Amino acid sequence: MSEQQDSSLQGQLFDNLRSLITLIDQLRDLGVSEYIKLPRIAVLGSQSAGKSSLLENIVGLDFLPRGEGIVTRRPLEMRLIHKPDALKPWAVFDVCKDQKFFDFEKVREYIVELTDKATGNSKDVVPDPIVMTVYSRDCPDLTVIDLPGITRIAIKGQREDIEKVTLEMATHYCQDERTIILAVCPANQDLSTSDGLQLAIKLDPTGSRTLGVITKIDIMDQGTDCRKELLGQVIPLKLGYVGVKNRNQKDIIEKVRVGVALQRETDFFAKHPLYSQMPPDIMGTKALIQKLTTILFKHIRASLPQIIREIDQKVQDCEIKLAQLGPGLPRDNKEKMQIIWNMLTEYTENLNNKLRGKFDVKQAQQKDNQISGGAQVKLYLNELYNEQSGKNYRVSREYTDREIREAIRLHQGDSIPGFPSFDSFLYLIMPQLERLREPAIDTLNEVFTYVDSLSNSILKKVFYRFPTILDAISDISSQVLTEQKNKTKVVVENLIDAELGYIFTNDQDYLTMNASIIPQEDKEEQKNASAAPTGDNAAGTANTSANTTNKPAAQSNNKDTDPEKVLAQELSRRLDAYYRIVIRNLRDSVPKAIGYFLVRAAQEQMQFQLYNEIMKSQSVMGLMSEPEYITIERDTIRKTLLVLRNAQKLLKQDPQQTFQRQTSEAVMDKVKKTAVETINKTKRFLGM
Repeated sequence: MSEQQDSSLQGQLFDNLRSLITLIDQLRDLGVSEYIKLPRIAVLGSQSAGKSSLLENIVGLDFLPRGEGIVTRRPLEMRLIHKPDALKPWAVFDVCKDQKFFDFEKVREYIVELTDKATGNSKDVVPDPIVMTVYSRDCPDLTVIDLPGITRIAIKGQREDIEKVTLEMATHYCQDERTIILAVCPANQDLSTSDGLQLAIKLDPTGSRTLGVITKIDIMDQGTDCRKELLGQVIPLKLGYVGVKNRNQKDIIEKVRVGVALQRETDFFAKHPLYSQMPPDIMGTKALIQKLTTILFKHIRASLPQIIREIDQKVQDCEIKLAQLGPGLPRDNKEKMQIIWNMLTEYTENLNNKLRGKFDVKQAQQKDNQISGGAQVKLYLNELYNEQSGKNYRVSREYTDREIREAIRLHQGDSIPGFPSFDSFLYLIMPQLERLREPAIDTLNEVFTYVDSLSNSILKKVFYRFPTILDAISDISSQVLTEQKNKTKVVVENLIDAELGYIFTNDQDYLTMNASIIPQEDKEEQKNASAAPTGDNAAGTANTSANTTNKPAAQSNNKDTDPEKVLAQELSRRLDAYYRIVIRNLRDSVPKAIGYFLVRAAQEQMQFQLYNEIMKSQSVMGLMSEPEYITIERDTIRKTLLVLRNAQKLLKQDPQQTFQRQTSEAVMDKVKKTAVETINKTKRFLGM
């Protein structure tokens, strides 16, 4: 193949992969990664595991700082861009995009300079990454983050808890589900004790996003090898392992070029008696590059639809939040008044909707599953006299038999004994009716407290931009509710007073059952007597009936009964019957009064009263100011929204790049076909 044809093939090689990686890098440049997790590759390993040499082999250039102790003290985000027409490679740093570095010795020095600038004179580790883009004809299209190595022992100039710091930093980058972990493990160390692999397994228990790389294969003890480790027979990973041979310290000292080292690596594995028999796709840097590009392509392809959905959802959330914050505060008083009126309208509508249980679309979007205000009010009203309305409740049980007999004696007056006394009935029923006043007032207070609390909670949401006037508006609304409560209290007490001041009922059952004090069985006897046949037996029966009728009720059927006991029982029965009627009436009338004179009246009067009071008091306008944290929050949301909308524009530029936000079979078939073509091209390029 001619050099021109080879260059053309290389130019087409990573087109599909490059478009996806470029898209993710552009999203990252826009700042999307601050709000949405983006796919990336993070290199994880312990200090001196061979990470730097491995990355230089991947890039094809010698440019990373070296030295004793922990050298990588800031994450280094390397964006590798394959440029088939580049005569000479160059690097660009994010902090100075206009400057190109063609001398990679200067690149190494600048990385050290940027690191020292962030850490000062100390040897500490900082999480702020260095972003560097490398353009070269020898590098693949990848974005890789080199993390500081996990360090167990601090050296001079480092903090004592350096192990904790490096572990936390590695965890921060690698715990993200969209991060591919490149776990670097030296072959001359037991795989199960590798710091990088241990942390990778902890963060990725299934091993579905961890690719193991075994370095320093050439310096293992004689008679040993890492075939089982490479085949995943020791610690399995779904993405598998790749073995590499990096430059050793002697090569680095002698400044052996990376290209020469890569050729030596190829020869080493090809001639090795054991490793030459291993599958070629797990041996060498070329195999690693091929795996990484394939894995990253599939990973981005799988993640992109969800990223698009998350961006769209985040935009929607920001728009809703920004709408809730509203525009900035105007200076003109008319415009200020218009804002207040709009918020008052929103408040009263929300209050009415809550109390009426009306479906609110905004509340539904905010997943508010709380019971509506009107339903809560009804719960309070339903509890009124709940105990007294029970089937087994008898008000007469509030008195002993002795107390009832005593009431009869006290209020019998000059009437003939044996007649029921109305005054005795009043003496006993009045205290029980008076006791109904307190529960009614308590229910009124509970409803008032709840409505007032509901009103304040809505006010805080609507007026939280202006806490300086919130208290004034809250005082006015509470005043309106208090006025309605006082009016309602008068109505409720009048209902109780009516029951106390005028004993009356039209209840048909009561009138039928309590027309006389004759027990029900005697009434049945009289009914039977009136239907008896004529003649002597009939007369006898009539006399008997007459005699029975003239007897006191307690002496029917010739039974010896205490007359006072009979009257006491009858009085108890009438107390219970009448009390039930009163409870039934008040359980309806009191809740209706509270619902109408407090709840409904407050709904109808609130908006008018608020407008009226604010128009009277112009001092409210002077109190209207927005706290600084609201302004900062609005600016932050606007900034976030700008970033995300720019991301949406970027994603819409090439529908094929973003997979057109569709999941149809035709689109997915096209995606799969593109992936296969990319993988095959990569294999041909790497000579596999």
